[in-house]
Amino acid sequence: MGPQYIVVEGKKFTKEVLTLDNHVFRNCEMDYCQFYYSGGPYELIDTHITNSELVLNQPAKNVYAAIQIFKTKSPGSKIVSE
Repeated sequence: MGPQYIVVEGKKFTKEVLTLDNHVFRNCEMDYCQFYYSGGPYELIDTHITNSELVLNQPAKNVYAAIQIFKTKSPGSKIVSE
């Protein structure tokens, strides 16, 4: 059984605090928002985000740190996603 998504459709958000994990945003507009992300599944379908901020919580923060270290310490190597 897959994750249970919270579907948000056709909304406009301005200066809101939002969670990405386990959400599907479809046909939405976000401006000056703050997104919190912990590494869970999410989808952005025909959604436009401007002037916003992504805040990484654990374990997403660890993934980001690993990518940054790999990029700086492994010249010529690739990061691959399956």
